[in-house]
Amino acid sequence: MKENRRFIVESWFREHKDIFKGNGVDRWLNLPNGTMQKFFKYDIALNNRRINKAYREITKLIAHFELLKKTVEKDE
Repeated sequence: MKENRRFIVESWFREHKDIFKGNGVDRWLNLPNGTMQKFFKYDIALNNRRINKAYREITKLIAHFELLKKTVEKDE
């Protein structure tokens, strides 16, 4: 795994931690309960498999948002 990916994912979660509930992120990414709580509260690093999964899901989330934004802008 590229270290850039780890930096991106962990930075993104830290920057937006106020809008996330740890359990909600665990369910969204199908992680064991408490994984994100340990990350947010105790600064426990996520393993490479979880970083890769989070990176893919975050990329999908942002791509879907951008697609909706383009669709709305085109309709205006």
